[in-house]
Amino acid sequence: MASSTSASPQGSAPKDSALPGARHPSPTGEPPLRKRERLAFGLGDVASNLSWNMVSSFLLFYYTDVAGITAAAAGTLILVARFLDAGADVAIGVLVDRTHSRHGKARPYLLWCAVPFGIVSVLAFSVPDASQTVKVIYACVTFLLLGLLFSALNIPYGSLMPMMTRDQGERATLGGLRAMGSSVGTLIVTSLTVPLVVAIGGSQTSQAGYFWTTVIMSVVSTGLFLVTFRYCQERHTDIGARTITLGRELKAAVRNGPWMVANTFAVVNFVRLSVMTTVTIYYCIQVLHRPWTISVLLPLVSGSLIVGGLLTKPYYTRFGRRSGNIVALAASGALFACLPLFEDTLPAFLVVYCLACLCSGLSMTSLFTAIADTVDYNEWRFGVRSEGLLNSGFSLATKVGTAIGGALVAFALARAGYADGHHAPESAVTMIKVIFYGAPPVLMLAQIGVIAFWRLDAEHPRIVRELAEREQSH
Repeated sequence: MASSTSASPQGSAPKDSALPGARHPSPTGEPPLRKRERLAFGLGDVASNLSWNMVSSFLLFYYTDVAGITAAAAGTLILVARFLDAGADVAIGVLVDRTHSRHGKARPYLLWCAVPFGIVSVLAFSVPDASQTVKVIYACVTFLLLGLLFSALNIPYGSLMPMMTRDQGERATLGGLRAMGSSVGTLIVTSLTVPLVVAIGGSQTSQAGYFWTTVIMSVVSTGLFLVTFRYCQERHTDIGARTITLGRELKAAVRNGPWMVANTFAVVNFVRLSVMTTVTIYYCIQVLHRPWTISVLLPLVSGSLIVGGLLTKPYYTRFGRRSGNIVALAASGALFACLPLFEDTLPAFLVVYCLACLCSGLSMTSLFTAIADTVDYNEWRFGVRSEGLLNSGFSLATKVGTAIGGALVAFALARAGYADGHHAPESAVTMIKVIFYGAPPVLMLAQIGVIAFWRLDAEHPRIVRELAEREQSH
C-alpha cells in the first residue's frame, strides 16, 4: 500500500485560534487546518440536510396529505426504492477510491452532482395531479433518483474527513462542525418549511407552497456544496487504489470490526431519527392539535446537534465513544419514557423533550468521527484505506435507516386506518401516540447494545502513531 500525504501550505494562522479545536501541530507533524477550511467542511452538511431533511421530515406527509398517495403505497415505495439503490452506494464508494482528477478523489463529485441533486429534490415535491398509479410511479422514480444523487454527494463528502487530516483532535473538531452543520440545515428546514408553505400557498397542504419552498432550499443547498468543494483540501489519499482489487477491499471491509459496529449503530440511529421526525408532524396535528408546534419540536431535534457539536470534543475525550454513547442514550431514553406524563402540560412537555434531544444529540455527533477512525484502522490492519468504500457504508446506513423508519410509520398508520389529516380515526391517533412515545426509547436501547461492541477508543492513538511512522519511513 502506498500512501501519499501532500504537505499543507496553510500553516497555523493566529486568526484561527478563536475557533474551538485550533492548536499547535499534532504529534504526526500536521499543521492545524485553517478556520476557513473547517467551516467549509461543516457547510457541506448544512447543504446536505437542507435538501435531505425536506425528504426525511416532510416527504411522507407530502405524499399522503398533499399529493394524495395512500400511506401504504407511500411506505412501500420508500422502502423498495432504498433497497433498489443499495448496491449503488458500494459502486459509488469504489468509484471514489479509483477517481484521480485535478480536483482530487472526493471533491469532484461535489462539483458535478450538486446541481442535479437540487433539481431532483424539487421534482420529488412536484407529484402531478393524476391517477394513483401515475402518482406512485412518478414518486418512486424521483425518490430513487434523489437517493442515487444523495449518495453521489454524501459518500465523497464523508470521505473528505480522513483525507483532510489524521489528527484525532482535528477530526473531533470537524465532526463537531459537521454535526452542527447538520443541525443548522435541519433547523432551517424544520422551523421554516411549514411557515413558508403556508405563506406561499395559503395552507399547510399547498402544492405550490411545497414546490417553491423546495426550490429555495435546493438553491441554497447547491451553493453550499460548491463552497465545500472550493475550500476543502485532500491530503491523505491512497495512491495505490488503482492496483488494489475490489475483492481485497471488500474482504477488508467485512473484516473491519469497528466499521461493522459503526454502520450497524448508524442504521439504528437513522431509523430512530426518521421515525421521530416523520411521526412528529402527525403528532403535532392529530394529538396536540397545534400544527404550529411542528416548527418547535422538529427544530429541537436538530438544535440539539448544535449543542452536541460544541460538546463533542470534551465529552468524548473524557468518556470515549463507547461509554459516552451509552450514558447519553440511556439518559435520553429515560427522558423520552417520561414524556406521556406531560402530554397535557405543554411547557413541561417541551422542557423534558428538549433535554431528551440534547442527550441524543451528543450520540449523533460521534458517528462522523467514528467512521473516519475506521478508515485508519482499515489502513493499519489491512494495508488499504478505501475511504470511498467505507463511507459508502455510512451513506447506505443513512438511507436504509431513514427508509425503514419512514416506512414503519407509514405502514403503522395504514394499519390503523389513517387516510389523510381530515379523516384520522381514533385508532390512528392512538397509533401515532404509541410510535411517538415508544419507538425512541426502544431504538436507543438497541443502539446501546450495538455500541457496547466498540473497541477502538483505546487503540486509535497507537494506530495513528504507527501510520505516521510508516509514512515517514517511505
